Amino acid sequence: MDTPSPMQAAPAGVRRQQAVHDAMASVDGITELPVAEQFQRLDEAQQVLSAVLQKSSDIPQPGIPGVANRP
Repeated sequence: MDTPSPMQAAPAGVRRQQAVHDAMASVDGITELPVAEQFQRLDEAQQVLSAVLQKSSDIPQPGIPGVANRP
């Protein structure tokens, strides 16, 4: 059995925060890219952010914008 990496062993909230950070970092400098690649990166980031928010109700994530007030 493989040993999980520190990120894989981190609590779900930490992994979600990292996913949001990575998604937002993927759109840095997006205006420098061709339009087709801009759409692709924005679509990928939106999918990640949507997934994070959909799973947020089971574990409150105060570090993720828009989730702090959810039960």
